[in-house]
Amino acid sequence: MKHRIVVLGAGYAGAYAAGNLARRLSPADTEITVVNAVPDFVQRLRLHQLAAGRDIGAPQLVDVFAGTGIQVRVARVTAVGPERRAVAIADAAGGGELGYDTLLYALGSRGASHSVPGAAEHAFDVAARPSALGLRERLDGLGGRGGGGSVVVVGDGLTGIETATEIAE
Repeated sequence: MKHRIVVLGAGYAGAYAAGNLARRLSPADTEITVVNAVPDFVQRLRLHQLAAGRDIGAPQLVDVFAGTGIQVRVARVTAVGPERRAVAIADAAGGGELGYDTLLYALGSRGASHSVPGAAEHAFDVAARPSALGLRERLDGLGGRGGGGSVVVVGDGLTGIETATEIAE
């Protein structure tokens, strides 16, 4: 019986790990399945460009993993059952369970906007495509260059600096 590896998340960490495992392990002995909520690879490091109005593309995961033997399941993870060694998923077909021998949890992160009063209602992050597109829509609503309005970027890390620079340009 093949060793079943399930990778939850196909962002940079999950995609890299799955690809690395596929290169190192024999497909005769191993079955690798990547579970991701969306069918495309989200280029999180470039979402600031999307928010500022650039088209960054969205490679499909089936294309990213083509020829590797990795199976892609577009589904949301609803539960992890370590005692059963199974992951419950919900997808377009309704859902089900995926059994595993090894589980890699790479579902990413998100901002804790709930801990800052007003942030959930008035702030956008550039950690996910929907929020970056929401910011893009809000920026477009400011009337373009010279149209007025203020933008505050919180965070002086790479993402904050890149976001501020893209908006300013």
